[in-house]
Amino acid sequence: MKKSLLVLIMLVSGQVYAEDIPGKDLLTYFSANCRTQGEWTRAALADSTALIEALKSISQDPDCRSVGGAVAQLGLLTQQLQNLEKTNETQSKIAELNSQEQELLLQISQITDSATLSEINKTLRELQVTRAGLLGRDRAQYELLSQDKVTALSNVVLTANATFAQISGNQKCIAKHPSVLNTATSVVSAIGATVSVVNPVLGIGLTAGAAFMGETIEGVRRYRTSREIRNISDNSIAIEAYKCALETMSDRWCQMRDAESFLVFKANQRQYPIMGSGLGVAIRLNDREIPVLIEWLNKIRSGVTPTTTADASRQSNVFTRENFVRSLEAYGLGLIEENRQIYQGYSDLNERWNFLRSIIKSLIPPTETSFRNPFYDVLSSGYAPYFLIGLEDNRDIRDTVGAYYSIDAWVKPPGFNPTLDDVLKNYIEWIARARNRVNQELNQVLQPDALQTLSSAYDRTGNRWKISPMDSLKRLTDFLEANPPRERDVAFRKLYASTLEKLKEIYTITENAIIFSDKIHGNTPVEQIYDLAQLRYGSVVIQSRMDMIVRLALLELLENSPPEDQVVVAQLLAAERFTETITKMSGTDNLALIRADINRAQPVTISNLNSFADIFGKNINRILNKLEFEERISTGTVARAKRYARTELCFLLLSVPNAQYYVNTNLCVGLKLNSMVNGGPESLTISQDTFKLDLNDRACVYREFFRSSKIFETWGIK
Repeated sequence: MKKSLLVLIMLVSGQVYAEDIPGKDLLTYFSANCRTQGEWTRAALADSTALIEALKSISQDPDCRSVGGAVAQLGLLTQQLQNLEKTNETQSKIAELNSQEQELLLQISQITDSATLSEINKTLRELQVTRAGLLGRDRAQYELLSQDKVTALSNVVLTANATFAQISGNQKCIAKHPSVLNTATSVVSAIGATVSVVNPVLGIGLTAGAAFMGETIEGVRRYRTSREIRNISDNSIAIEAYKCALETMSDRWCQMRDAESFLVFKANQRQYPIMGSGLGVAIRLNDREIPVLIEWLNKIRSGVTPTTTADASRQSNVFTRENFVRSLEAYGLGLIEENRQIYQGYSDLNERWNFLRSIIKSLIPPTETSFRNPFYDVLSSGYAPYFLIGLEDNRDIRDTVGAYYSIDAWVKPPGFNPTLDDVLKNYIEWIARARNRVNQELNQVLQPDALQTLSSAYDRTGNRWKISPMDSLKRLTDFLEANPPRERDVAFRKLYASTLEKLKEIYTITENAIIFSDKIHGNTPVEQIYDLAQLRYGSVVIQSRMDMIVRLALLELLENSPPEDQVVVAQLLAAERFTETITKMSGTDNLALIRADINRAQPVTISNLNSFADIFGKNINRILNKLEFEERISTGTVARAKRYARTELCFLLLSVPNAQYYVNTNLCVGLKLNSMVNGGPESLTISQDTFKLDLNDRACVYREFFRSSKIFETWGIK
């Protein structure tokens, strides 16, 4: 049914939108947000092409000129999406296995039954052995030459956010051309589904999805006096639209809840007794030692002349970003000083503010660059003007749905009078932060001093754990020697032996190179390490091997551990996967900053959910009443179908914080989601008390049911 619905929506979205029936049209936006099964990457490509054409067609509208600038970003997004389709078999399969591992880890972190834990640990081991087989194939190293899929998807998310923030920022244009918002929302939906399938954490980074949902709900609110809003037809499109909107918003809440719980857990777990055991050693290796070593190997890679077009392209992209920072620094500082005399000539505070505001708008970098803008890696484009005048990111500079006011529309509070020197100081800080970000990237792609690169192997100040790469190498080799694979894993033993030998050789080469540094000619030791670690293909080969070997050893240690320790380790592994991906998305490894960002996003989602229920509560009530009545007067298949439709809608309503204020929750009492297959998991049975539970205890029941069902169908684990 959902596929036919999407076809109908595509037909509707191509029609001219009549201003007197906004409710019917806006429902198509909600339907576009529903994540169903399908070829999402291809759908995103098709929708992005349609959006480019739509933006081009309205670019001459005076109210839409800024929106038209998103075309360049969309072109970059389209290119990145096309690259995803070219991802080779090995990369795709590894990404799939990583996603399955993440699902199992998320599941194991919520259970304590020892038999189930044993089954999941066994399945995790099988996944790791399968991954080892992939990496051990003769052609795997050549296939791993391409960018890994998670990194590629991270770039897609970053570009999507920049693009859609620019589109959603022009409310005048969207009001005149609502079909643009509809098509853009479809692109976001498809991208969100694609990235979440590969890695559930990536969906958190797609803030554009939450922003577009908020814009849509706010658009409905502006039209709520219309009789069409109050009397939307209770047909299948309306029902599916409500479900899809609730599913989209509840999924986002659940992703943030997972992330926050894992971040808190990871920050607090250092005192747990298990950390002093062999399991604790394995966890630290996975969580600290491997990242430290990989960072150093990336420096080694950067100290060798590019040997592939991929390496050359990587360097070129960073050089472009570095030149952009230098160019904007010169332009901005010159602009400020050029206008200083004019600024000082104003004595009236209002006139001075108006002039200062015009300078600020000129200082803001363009959003439609053909590369990822380094300034917006450290500050969002919406917050940037307020940063320049020294304001914290808070609700005073955001509207009711959490979007930033434009600096022109924002009302400056009485008594707040930022100066040109304030702007100069903050602009210099912004430049410094952008330059620091780019310099970190330069260090990753360019290391001209071979001896300095080798010497950094003994540096304990380059990371927050104060661990040197040589310390990491030694601990890794000691651990691997002490925890060889089982005899029966014949295919894996060869890969294990090869990896261990490579790590030992890298240690010896580095140690000798430092001792006999005066006898080194050229980059010979660096080149040897480059070849041993197969850095021609990036660090992904050696990193994938080490990560998989350590995790497999860890799972073997778990088999004889008590259930409570198994749960802790599963949570730690899941937390590490989350933070690894979130760090890539946010550009910082500061867990407090990452958590603060998630905390800021949660109220926006809560507001969206409550606003949606406030606007459509009567309609949803009417649908629930109708379904309940039709179930009572029917029998057999028809009655079951009506009951399931009501059940699904009720379980999605569990994510609405104050659902009982907007919907008659008595219509949900006694409903439950039954097993999809014989013997599979079942949900709780809804009671009035269910809606009184804390939001964290009920909002994700719907998602957890389908995740548990998938695990049961795939591996038979309940």
